[in-house]
Amino acid sequence: MSYKVELEKRADRELRKLDPQISGKLLEKIRILREDPHRYPLLSGAFSEFRKIAMGTSGGEYRIVYTIDEKLKSVNVVFIGPRENFYKELQRYLG
Repeated sequence: MSYKVELEKRADRELRKLDPQISGKLLEKIRILREDPHRYPLLSGAFSEFRKIAMGTSGGEYRIVYTIDEKLKSVNVVFIGPRENFYKELQRYLG
């Protein structure tokens, strides 16, 4: 069964800011979540309810953080950003 994928406003805004080549590669990874959202690992500690996709591109390394709602069969992409200071920015966003 296929999952519905939604991006939070902040994740969508960050994705739109990126170079089209980089955002295209990130969108490919996000599309994979429709069929198999459990393939990426859970984070630990304060972020243990989130899963993470780590991806290297020619423009640097990026992270995508998301949650899965099994009842609704949906994936919510919470945050997208470059690897540098990623967890500090995520903490501030969730704060």
